[in-house]
Amino acid sequence: MTQLTDIHCHVLPGVDDGSRNTDKSVAMLRMMYDEGIRRAILTPHYHKGYMEADIDTMRHRFEGLRKAAEADGKAANIELYLGCEVYYYPSAVSWLAEGTVPTMAGSDYVLTEFGYTLDKRSIEDGITGLVNAGYIPIIAHIERYEDLAGDVDCVEGLIERGAYVQINSEALTGSRRTRRFVKKLLDNEMVHFVATDAHGTGHRAPELAKASAYIAKHYGEDYHDRLFDSNPSAILANEYI
Repeated sequence: MTQLTDIHCHVLPGVDDGSRNTDKSVAMLRMMYDEGIRRAILTPHYHKGYMEADIDTMRHRFEGLRKAAEADGKAANIELYLGCEVYYYPSAVSWLAEGTVPTMAGSDYVLTEFGYTLDKRSIEDGITGLVNAGYIPIIAHIERYEDLAGDVDCVEGLIERGAYVQINSEALTGSRRTRRFVKKLLDNEMVHFVATDAHGTGHRAPELAKASAYIAKHYGEDYHDRLFDSNPSAILANEYI
């Protein structure tokens, strides 16, 4: 089976509600290695007025973590890239253009989080705004948005507008309603990425191996490899999926 790539995790230390320090981050990376993860895009939150570390701080913490990881027998084997989970406001386009927040590994891809109670029309408008500005939006943990839950047709419309879809690994073991929704998306190959959205080593730990095994078993090796390897590789190469 191919290597696993995690495109959504809060491992960068001291910048959001994820890892608090470098030691915790290295511990998370060790856990990721044990889960079979060999590449990770670190995606600290950028939520205006709540969590908004500046780009220089993100880069400084990233370089510090990379050096610390190089000294660890397991963590050293994970390729690390810097990204961001951008909480969408209409001004997000200007933040990206000005370099206030990073894109995914320097590509045109943007991991985009919306308000969980935001209506479908506003999400559609947000996707259209990002695409028109030249970005490639990835909708973070699509299973969490109340107005999208169960609406496969709406998700299809968002994909047609230019969005890609990410689910969290825990969605496969979540509530019955969540499981039913994400499995419909998987059945129709409307999921492009599965990620941990990890925030620590206990609650919300970086678990991906079970989701990987489940998808390989129920959806086949080809789709599995796209979700965990070739689609993430498209981000790193800045290519369309």
